[in-house]
Amino acid sequence: MYDSGRSFDTNSVGFHQTWVPVALGVEVEAGKPLGTDILGTRVVAYRDAAGKPVVQTAWCPHLGADLSVGQIVGGQIRCPYHHWRFDAGGRCTHIPTGDKIPPGARIFSFPTAEKWGLVWAFNGSEPLFPPPEIPDAAEAELAIESRLRGTRNLPPWVATSNGIDFQHLRTLHNLAASDPDTIEITGHSIEYRIETERYLQHGRITGTNVFAQHLRRDGSDLFMLFAGAPIDRDSSRGFFTIGVYKGGDGAAERRRVEGQLAAARSFTLKLLDEDAPVLNSMRFRPGVMVASDRYLSRFFKYVREFPTAAVP
Repeated sequence: MYDSGRSFDTNSVGFHQTWVPVALGVEVEAGKPLGTDILGTRVVAYRDAAGKPVVQTAWCPHLGADLSVGQIVGGQIRCPYHHWRFDAGGRCTHIPTGDKIPPGARIFSFPTAEKWGLVWAFNGSEPLFPPPEIPDAAEAELAIESRLRGTRNLPPWVATSNGIDFQHLRTLHNLAASDPDTIEITGHSIEYRIETERYLQHGRITGTNVFAQHLRRDGSDLFMLFAGAPIDRDSSRGFFTIGVYKGGDGAAERRRVEGQLAAARSFTLKLLDEDAPVLNSMRFRPGVMVASDRYLSRFFKYVREFPTAAVP
């Protein structure tokens, strides 16, 4: 096992206040609650009567039953045990016995978004920044494919550090990648751009757990997003999205886009397969750093200083 980061961010309380991927959008079906473990707790995801995704803490405030094994009734989540019902804002709206609804009969509703084929929840009462974007493209411009990557015994920000670890692109992945001249760090993101006549890499880290980039190699554009959700302090669940520019109408254009997506998928899975043996076995601990680690060191400082909160 690795040092989970408790010594790395000793001042933290709870988890980083960032957008967390909860599930693939296709997994959150109308009329069917989905339960999953993130942020040290269990949440339930479902769609309200208008089809909008909702993510809430899954423990019923009555006796602690898991709401994710309940039912959706009128676009609201109903507890499987005593049929207390809660609206999208977390308020209890109905108790079958007719008892007066107590003021404390509430569950926490996360700010929620659906982008890039994923349902996201923000760890906090109000988002500190918008949901993640992929550089240089709007979602409507792309044909995308989203997948679950799997789980790792690491916090998600360890894998996110790959996005700014330019050394490992050359050593592990054997890519002819250069370091950017500079990186731009804001309170909630890190961004850089590397561009030559035949190569473009425009990368952006959003929060501490999402890395997205636009790659252009020999005139071919590829868009990628990698996102991780902390299950608890010691493990995370990862997702990825790939995209290429949409084509026009007609069978030939559809085949071209499908071919580009297949190539993008193959390239992305190759990178993930090369990372996996290292990330799945490492004992993460920032140790002896050298001059070439300057951007990586700045990322770790950014992570240490990032705001945190406990799930209510």
